[in-house]
Amino acid sequence: MISIPSHILDLQPYKPGQSPADIKRLYGIDKVIKLASNENPLGASPLALQRIQSITDDDLSLYPDGGFALRMELSRHLNISYTNILTYNGSDALLHLIMKCFTEPGDDIISSMGTFVGYYVASKTANLHRIEIPLTHDYRYDVQAITHAITSKTKIVYIANANNPTGTYINNQELHFLIENIPQNILIIMDEAYYEYSASIVDDYPNSIKLSAPNIITLRTFSKAYGLASLRVGYAIAPEDVISVMMKAKLPFDPGTVSQLAAIAALQDVDFVNKTVDLNKHSLQLFQQTFTEQQWKISPSIANFSMIDCGNSEKANVLYMELLKSGFITRPLAGFGLPSCIRISTGTTDQNLALLSSTQKIRELFS
Repeated sequence: MISIPSHILDLQPYKPGQSPADIKRLYGIDKVIKLASNENPLGASPLALQRIQSITDDDLSLYPDGGFALRMELSRHLNISYTNILTYNGSDALLHLIMKCFTEPGDDIISSMGTFVGYYVASKTANLHRIEIPLTHDYRYDVQAITHAITSKTKIVYIANANNPTGTYINNQELHFLIENIPQNILIIMDEAYYEYSASIVDDYPNSIKLSAPNIITLRTFSKAYGLASLRVGYAIAPEDVISVMMKAKLPFDPGTVSQLAAIAALQDVDFVNKTVDLNKHSLQLFQQTFTEQQWKISPSIANFSMIDCGNSEKANVLYMELLKSGFITRPLAGFGLPSCIRISTGTTDQNLALLSSTQKIRELFS
């Protein structure tokens, strides 16, 4: 029998949620709205769609350039050298690549409880010793506790900013505190998947790519504000010496040509991104205000979702199931280490209003 490492045996495979078709069949309803995966409710960038529709035979039959074209476009877009940029198949793949390049089995990696599930999978796959700092009472990273947990074995500190699934963030002052108190031989991963949303909501949200710290890797994605989740395109921004190491270990042809062409076109789609960001800003404000009025306990999110804490896993399951029966797919958060919580993505205006009508009715069950 093939020998499998124990840390791989302990992994749980990803289990996708039920599809809208499944929910319609199970509960006999005609309309199902998915608000579970923080996707763009306006769909994909129209310019990206147009570009995909004009692909050539060569775009499919020839091997990709390994992300070079997209790196050059991002260089122009962000006004930084392409040598500070690496493109890959989404932020998940970048996390795996970083841990492959800069850690060895048994090294320490520090983050918070209740953070991005992809981080858990990547660190477990790399057989790292995870140090998990409790979230604060308002679901935020405890930056002082993170720095106090650093040891001689620490290789990486991971910060999802905004955090998925709480939607909370570390501000400019807190990020500078981390930079000043984390040794420069320890990498700081700033996972900014929700950057476009978060930067529009609060004034003190830090843009980590503008900092000159030699140990920061910033991750961003085309999955959210650009609406290209299916194409799996993300990028890392870091000092040239860090990027050069990652370039050695990445799969040579990724991301694919079609994904790159769509992402390059999406970068030009300023109107679509602005429309997306504006819709989310108003949607999130409506969610947060209405959930508070309905007396749900929520986190202070600045992403494109709200998180409701029901107090225990039983009540969280009731809320999840009642919303499911009402035609709304949301995300229970036991897999994120928050079994008493569910996450609800913002949608279109009509979807948001319908969802809030359902949560008001369900709230009465908790009285």
